[in-house]
Amino acid sequence: MGRGAPMTTQTHFAFRIDRWTDDGESIVEHVAGAEDFQVAMATYYAARKRWPKAAMTLREGTRVIEDSQRSRIGTLFSFPWSEKGREGGGR
Repeated sequence: MGRGAPMTTQTHFAFRIDRWTDDGESIVEHVAGAEDFQVAMATYYAARKRWPKAAMTLREGTRVIEDSQRSRIGTLFSFPWSEKGREGGGR
């Protein structure tokens, strides 16, 4: 820790997970940020387990990828922790 370049903290991420007020008007808490899509999805589902009744979103910029208050918007991939498995059983 002693000598060397000072460490910087990243504050902007490609993906963000937020917890919202019940009316969906304001962010209560910025839960996490991630650069990697799979890390972001895993973090979103962990946050949903932690706060099952809370309104949560996973966003990439302004694009909403997951919204706990709406039906699944559609994910490009199937994940083992998702609420819905791959339809059709895979390849």
